[in-house]
Amino acid sequence: IVSASPEVLFGEVTRKNTACDSALHLLVTQNYTGAQKLLSEHLQKFPGDNEALYLTFAIEQTRILDYESYQVENKRFQAMADSIRVIFEKRLKVARGTDSVECLFYIANVYGGIGVVQAKNGNWFDAVKHAVSSVSILKQVKNIDPDFYAAYLGIGVFNYYLSNSFKWLPFVKKEKELEGIKAVEKALYAEFPYNYAAKNSLCWILIERKEFKRADSLAQSVLNDIPENTIFLRIKALIALWTGKYPKAIEHATRLIALSEKRDPVNWSDLVAGYTVLVDSHGKLKAEKKAYDAAEKITGMEIPEVYLEIPHVKKNMKFINDMKQKYRTFASK
Repeated sequence: IVSASPEVLFGEVTRKNTACDSALHLLVTQNYTGAQKLLSEHLQKFPGDNEALYLTFAIEQTRILDYESYQVENKRFQAMADSIRVIFEKRLKVARGTDSVECLFYIANVYGGIGVVQAKNGNWFDAVKHAVSSVSILKQVKNIDPDFYAAYLGIGVFNYYLSNSFKWLPFVKKEKELEGIKAVEKALYAEFPYNYAAKNSLCWILIERKEFKRADSLAQSVLNDIPENTIFLRIKALIALWTGKYPKAIEHATRLIALSEKRDPVNWSDLVAGYTVLVDSHGKLKAEKKAYDAAEKITGMEIPEVYLEIPHVKKNMKFINDMKQKYRTFASK
């Protein structure tokens, strides 16, 4: 991380958005290595570019959540996040106007990002602590600038999942759930890429509420712009499976598998999800031989142990192995 004096930090940054816009494009096309390389080179020239510094954090968080490698990278990620947070807290002391609001927003999102990864690792106490800090700061941002739509995402997600996880508590009211959804919907009007993050969060909320048609439409709106984005393609594949549209599920899963295999490194989490949809859909369509062949193919791959420890990957691989045994009589047909 590059640090610098206040004079450099808040001086004029020439054409800074060119680098950030290019990095954002690489981010949503899931080229995380390319995005980080571009930002690293940019920050060497313009160490005071707050947006570029924040994007180095956002890209790393997105990569870890995309690959679901949070168990292995937890300590390194938290150390990186904390170092970036400290820099922004120092910059906040001398920031004014828009710079001040942006610093607050970036600090809040770093707290929130740390909390998400901690939750993924089962560290719920620290996860909630970081989430509360994040939401508290995001509310400050919202109060200063009600049109700062990106701030509504973290607030909305927190309120929605708080109400769902602790609805048995007397002070957690049902209204919080609806408030959370409305806040996430408001974040859809945020600038790119926060609107895409809001769409991802809203998709999963809608899926939980069995509003599959709207979730599918939302995912498709992203794929219309970025056809090879596996995050939203995976959502569509799962929705097709869960709603009984098995031929469409097979189509999406086949594409998800192909895209996951060609990524460097391979996205094993997406790959296993794709094969799970494929095996399940073929089985539901009574295409037992195809279901067996798909199960045989993925079980024959050397999946790194760290991915096999991810709860849903472990569950999916157990399902695939069970289906392989169920359809083993079709192996020679």
